[in-house]
Amino acid sequence: MPDSASQKNADTSFFGKFSAITEAFSNINLFDNFKEMEAIVLSYHKLVPRIKGKPDDRDKVLKNLKEIRAELSLPFLKAFEKFLDASLSQVYDGINFNDNGLNLKELSKENNLVLVPNHQSHADYVAINYVYFKKYQSPLFVAGGNNLNIFPIGPLFRRSGCFFIRRTFANDILYKLTLEAYLHYMLVKGNPIEFFFEGGRSRTGKLLPPRYGLYQMLIEAHAAIPIEKRKPLQFIPVSIVHEYVPEQKSLARELDGGKKVKESAGQILGLVKLLSYQFGNVHINLGRPIIAPIAPSDPTDLKIQTQKLAFECFLEVGKNMRVTPTSLLAMILLDESTGALKWDEILVKARHIVSYCEKFKVPITDSIKSENLEKSLERAIDILIGNKKVEVIGNTTSKHVFYSIKDDSRKEIIYFKNTILHHFLVPWIVHMGWINLFSGHITNVEELKKFFINQRKQLTHEFYLPTVKEVLNLTLDIVSDAIGRDVKTLEECVLLTHKELYLILAKVGLFSKACNYLLEAYYICGLTLKDLSTHDYKEGFKMETFLKRYKEVFESERKLRRIIKYAESYSVPLSKSSLQYFVHAKIVDSNSGFYAVSDGAKLAEALAKVESDLEGQININLLN
Repeated sequence: MPDSASQKNADTSFFGKFSAITEAFSNINLFDNFKEMEAIVLSYHKLVPRIKGKPDDRDKVLKNLKEIRAELSLPFLKAFEKFLDASLSQVYDGINFNDNGLNLKELSKENNLVLVPNHQSHADYVAINYVYFKKYQSPLFVAGGNNLNIFPIGPLFRRSGCFFIRRTFANDILYKLTLEAYLHYMLVKGNPIEFFFEGGRSRTGKLLPPRYGLYQMLIEAHAAIPIEKRKPLQFIPVSIVHEYVPEQKSLARELDGGKKVKESAGQILGLVKLLSYQFGNVHINLGRPIIAPIAPSDPTDLKIQTQKLAFECFLEVGKNMRVTPTSLLAMILLDESTGALKWDEILVKARHIVSYCEKFKVPITDSIKSENLEKSLERAIDILIGNKKVEVIGNTTSKHVFYSIKDDSRKEIIYFKNTILHHFLVPWIVHMGWINLFSGHITNVEELKKFFINQRKQLTHEFYLPTVKEVLNLTLDIVSDAIGRDVKTLEECVLLTHKELYLILAKVGLFSKACNYLLEAYYICGLTLKDLSTHDYKEGFKMETFLKRYKEVFESERKLRRIIKYAESYSVPLSKSSLQYFVHAKIVDSNSGFYAVSDGAKLAEALAKVESDLEGQININLLN
């Protein structure tokens, strides 16, 4: 049984060291000559006709280039590496890098490499570039938002290999072409590039859909290299997971509708307060390399190929998101909507989930493999207790000790559960389906297929899922494993005995509540829509009205505790995605920012189904 660990002492010299490094290199002329870069950029085939005979536009391009470009200094980077060697250990247990047998330095000799990680924290910039340089003694050039180009961190990042990009530039064609020309320069020079494909940090822990802009620019910039000098353009999906995210509290505040706080020097310097927190490990996992297509000449084909590439990278990142000790604890503890768990109960559930992961090839960190599991979970719960997210109930000298997530911290901890939840959607669907089979609500194979398709359709507004075929194949594997014999078709599933159905329910029972907070959100959304459609909003309502009423309905229903059990069922992103589900189901019309219920009967049917699903989960408790 773990004890609460004392917090690590904050080293007040952290920013003293930081400032000393910045000052030591502030007067170094990092590049005596940018002429080669300027020459390659100005000769980019898309820029030439736009600046020819236009000195003002040429000057604007050079000004844009200066705003964008990295100003890498290898002496600075080596000094920064030593600074991080000493400083990161104050807050992190370690940065674990799994290259899956890929030597990126060797790959970069024969390929133009582009790393595409997901984005959870500002610390991602440091973690990935630090471990890359430490392993390969070679710089990595990372695209950063210009919101981070502030003193003192902006100059530090720029000299470490970061180039800065404006958040929006759709109406500035010269800026867009300058950026594309700079990417062309980077590819010509063979520099490995990194950009965060989601375009910003995830506020929920779920992967965000990929942004296509940099993918397309890179494809086009690569195609402009003469064929005899052109190397393959290879994308490396990178999955990064933090056992604790430094910005956790502010991210949770944004989920409740709080505005994003603009980055500032004061905010960055305020990070010193975080040195009293514990962040555990950062895990970086490389995925399967993906070769980009040669840019097609037809714009429509280019768009299709770009989107295909982006989602292929995206799915590879999701596939390689590892289950960590913290995300494992988050999943176990959050599924207890009320009450708490003893340590032995936590361990039993953890071993069950790890066993599922090992059997069905869900990636896990080495730290939660069987021989390391208990020790790693003790460290993870220590971090959550030390960071005041989990409370210990009872006397630690006795066996009657319980662990519970504090109610006001659930929306912070759901972040970690969401990073891995996509791995466990199928057993959750299987549990729901088999409850319906067990109770007789599903009686034939067509009803069972329809159930699976509908559940998957609903979850697509929260996650990017395996294909229907992949979902069904995994379902059959889970069923076969539970009953100890091969089941090859859904037709066979309908013929299973009650004893076999019970075995399946018991096997996947641990996952029975995994997505219930999502169902609750959809239930709240249905009630909100019903309320709005029967009062003063028959002609339509705006998003602001919907969000306000959604929160009121949630608070009212949660007090009743009849259906709504989870505090995390309310968040602004979740309320918006649940509304989109009803729009796509053709229950709600959306037109010019106004929404209106278009099919009251269908709304009542959907609401009844979600309520029935939730009640079914409440009424059956077959958890081991």
